[in-house]
Amino acid sequence: MIQYLKNNRLQALFRGFLFGTFALMSLHCAFRPSGDLKGYESYFPHENPNTSIQKGKIRVTFLGTTSILLDDGETQVLTDGFFTRPSLWKTAFTKIESDPVTLTSVLEKAKINRLKGIFVCHSHYDHAMDAPFVAKFTKSKLYGSNSTINVGLGAGLDKENMEEFQVGKPIKLGKFTITVLESKHTPPFRILGKTNATDPNFPNITTPLVPPVKALEYIEGGTFDFFIQHGKNKIVIKSSTNFVKGAYDKIKADVLFLGIAQLSLQPKPFQEEYFEETIQKLNPKLIIPIHWDNFFKPLNKPLEPNLKLGDDFDANMQELLKRTSKDQIQVQLLQGFESLDLF
Repeated sequence: MIQYLKNNRLQALFRGFLFGTFALMSLHCAFRPSGDLKGYESYFPHENPNTSIQKGKIRVTFLGTTSILLDDGETQVLTDGFFTRPSLWKTAFTKIESDPVTLTSVLEKAKINRLKGIFVCHSHYDHAMDAPFVAKFTKSKLYGSNSTINVGLGAGLDKENMEEFQVGKPIKLGKFTITVLESKHTPPFRILGKTNATDPNFPNITTPLVPPVKALEYIEGGTFDFFIQHGKNKIVIKSSTNFVKGAYDKIKADVLFLGIAQLSLQPKPFQEEYFEETIQKLNPKLIIPIHWDNFFKPLNKPLEPNLKLGDDFDANMQELLKRTSKDQIQVQLLQGFESLDLF
C-alpha cells in the first residue's frame, strides 16, 4: 500500500513536471515574433535618403505601428504618433502614460520640426496615447474623433490645438489635403482573457481621459482611414485590417499604407473581400504594410513582427504577396525611422 502511494505521488509529480514544462514552452513560443524579417530582406529598400527633399517630392518615414510621417520639404503630416510603446508587462498589469524623454528623442531623430497636423485613426492607446504630447511639443494641431479629443483634453492640450474631424470633409495643410474616410477596426480578438472588442454600452471616451490610466480605458471611439492628396499624387492610409464596403468606390491611390495585423487569422472570405475593397478598388502602384510590428518593444531598437500570441506575420505577408504578385503591385516594408521618397 505504501509503495502504491509512493508510485502515485511520483507519477503525479512527473505529470506536473511535464505539464509545467509544456506550459513554459508554450508561453515561450507565444511571446516570440510571429515571423523572421530575414525572409523579407528584398522588400526593404534600405535607402534612407539624407538629402533635402526636392520640390514636388514626398518623403515618408515609418515610425512603427501606424505612425507615418509625410514630408514635402515644407509641411509635415503625421498619423497617430505612438512612440512611448510601453512593455507588455506594463500594458497588461499597470497604468500607462506617455514618456516625454522617449517622445522628444523620437521627434529629434525623425527630424519632426515642421509638423502641422497629427491625424489619429482611432483612440486605442497604441494610436492615441502620445498624440496630444506630440502636438504640444511640436505646436501642431491634433485631429481626431470626439474620443481622441477627450484624450487630448485629459492630457492638458488646449481646445484651440485640436479639431474633431468630419468624415468626407477635406482638411488642407500646406500642399497636403487630407480627407477622413469611415472605416472599421480589425475584428475583435481575445488575448490572455482580455478582448479589444468595444463595449456597446461604452463605445466612446466621453470625458477627458487623464493619464496614467489602464490601456483598456482608451476606447476605440470609431475607426478612420485617410485619403491624402498632394498635387496629382494620392495616398491612402488604412491602419486597421477591416473595411467599410464601398468606401473606396470613387477614389484611386498611387500608394497604399495597408494594415495587415491579424489578416491571416480572419476567415478566407473576409480576406478576399478585404483585398477587393482595398487593393482592387484603389489600384495602387505601391503597398507599404503597416501595423505589423511588436509595439511592446521600443522604437530605438530594430522592429520585430507582432508576437505569436496574437498574430502571424509570415502568413499575413504571404497572403498579401500572393495577391500583389498576381496584380504586379510593388510591396515594400520599412524599418523604424527608415525613409523612402514616394514620388
